[in-house]
Amino acid sequence: MKSNLFSLALDAVGTRSFRDQKKRNPSSFRGVKKINNRAISYTERHRGQWFIPEYDLEEIQIAQDTDSYLFRALQKKTNKFLVAGWEIVGKNEETVKYLKNRLAEIELSSNQPFATLLVQTVHDLFRYSNCMWVKVRSDSASSGVIRTNINGKQLEPVAGYFILPFETLSFKTKANGEIKKVLQKTPTGATKEFSPDDVIHFYTNRKPGFAMGTPEMAPVLDDIALLRRLEENIEELIESNLYPLFHYQVGSDNMPERYGPDGEKETDIVRSTIEYMPAGGIYISDHRHKIQAIGSEGRALRVEGYLDYFKKRVFAGLGMSGVDMGEGDTANRATAQTLSKGAIQDIEAMQLIMKKFIEFYMFNELILESGMNVDLMDIEDKVEIRFGTVDKEQRTKLENQAIQLFANKLLTQTEARKSLGLKPLEDNEKEDTYFELYEKPLAESKANALGNGQKEQSESQSTPSNQHGTRAAPKFDFKEFAKSNENEVSRLLKDKLLEGLREYNIFQKLDLEDKKVLFLMNEYKGEFEELASSFRNRLNFLESHSISEKTIFNNFYWRFEELSNKYCDIAYNCGAYIGSYVISEDDWVSKKRGSDIRSTMIEDISKNIKEDFKEAFSTSGLKEVEYNE
Repeated sequence: MKSNLFSLALDAVGTRSFRDQKKRNPSSFRGVKKINNRAISYTERHRGQWFIPEYDLEEIQIAQDTDSYLFRALQKKTNKFLVAGWEIVGKNEETVKYLKNRLAEIELSSNQPFATLLVQTVHDLFRYSNCMWVKVRSDSASSGVIRTNINGKQLEPVAGYFILPFETLSFKTKANGEIKKVLQKTPTGATKEFSPDDVIHFYTNRKPGFAMGTPEMAPVLDDIALLRRLEENIEELIESNLYPLFHYQVGSDNMPERYGPDGEKETDIVRSTIEYMPAGGIYISDHRHKIQAIGSEGRALRVEGYLDYFKKRVFAGLGMSGVDMGEGDTANRATAQTLSKGAIQDIEAMQLIMKKFIEFYMFNELILESGMNVDLMDIEDKVEIRFGTVDKEQRTKLENQAIQLFANKLLTQTEARKSLGLKPLEDNEKEDTYFELYEKPLAESKANALGNGQKEQSESQSTPSNQHGTRAAPKFDFKEFAKSNENEVSRLLKDKLLEGLREYNIFQKLDLEDKKVLFLMNEYKGEFEELASSFRNRLNFLESHSISEKTIFNNFYWRFEELSNKYCDIAYNCGAYIGSYVISEDDWVSKKRGSDIRSTMIEDISKNIKEDFKEAFSTSGLKEVEYNE
């Protein structure tokens, strides 16, 4: 019954087709031979006997269960890794499909999602810097084929992966440190041995000659213990000063204490009275009695600085900042992002480590078990696991940069898509782009909407007829071109200026025409007039050669177009420069949030960056112009 259910499950994930491939000859590393490490490891001193790894992992486990800082730091890093996500990609669609089906099969066989296995592995790597998987091999529970490994040993296909508690493991190694056997021993005394072919050892920070990686959490344990002792001492200080000590003085040198008729001293009478006095009682005495409350009275040691210092040491050892741990203090958004960079880079590095281990030790083996004719050394057959972006804001900036480079003709479409993490478009996919679906049909419909009547009217205006005949070509009017060019360039400069501002996510309405655009237009007009003068001189020179004014202008047009592109680049850099200044002034932005940035605000910025504004022009590689307020 169970076998039938399992067969149905395999059919559900589409793996039955791979069962039929077991008759094929499995792939192998053709022409590759294994070599051994010639160096002698530190584990050689154990002389082939069982030994426990170099570091005490149980202490880290206890600290994680008892210290909130350590627990939250590990949890936050693991959660960020989980949220980033992952996907399997490759150029060979058949191999990618096979691997996805094998993973679905393994999930059903082991009753454990692959994502859960990844998260548990990352959690162990963050706290122990080590993790070990054990493979369950079964020919009947897997669609893979029996294969021969690089050592000539026959291995059944993998049916599941499980994590071994690393703190329960012992090793037996060769002189060069290569693992011969792995032994798991539980606190109850139960033991089990595993072959090196049936385990995958993930590690980070592994020093040469050591059997395991150095745990990142090991150095911070002493700092955590010291911080906890300080907090305990502060707790005792609070308790000792919470209820003050009262000192009762009876009598003085001139008027000493007196004795009662029964011989009882006055101090004994005061003591018994206070002991049996209710909590809200009042003690009344003559002028010879003095009552004084004794406390620290400001003379206690100021421990805030020490406590803050050792807490920062703990955070630094954990690879976290105060902002990551929920202590915002006075940090603004830019400061918080900067402080969180360290933790983000740790997670990104962990993604790369996981990628290398999974692709080399897991994906390669599963592909070899496919029975397909796949060459693992061929990049076309390579299958990768791609993890998502941890720093979303940085990713957005990089994507915008790639789009700008593509729009400015510095990248090809294939290069731009590759930088965005996308595959190049196939020919059939280009028909599904926004341009083909919307922009192109809209442009064609507008062109057709002109109609024959408008076309004839346009022709009659461009080539009018009279009693002397019909003009062969439209009359060229340079003044009309200069006027229309000025309007078009003014619009382009404004658009490029706003585009540079949007690079820094500034989308408010900006009143910039009277400031930056007007200034750039004046500069543009000056250079335009120089080109126009050269055009007129050329026109006068060639007029006697029967060359039309339109022909001469066509030879000059590329210069006017180059001038327009030049000032568009300048306008974009101006906007980007202003945007970078606005972003760096978080306090200024917070005061103006929710309202439009008016020209008066731009003037405030301009006063502060008057000297640096020239850089906005020089970054384009263009000539430096003078800033004019």
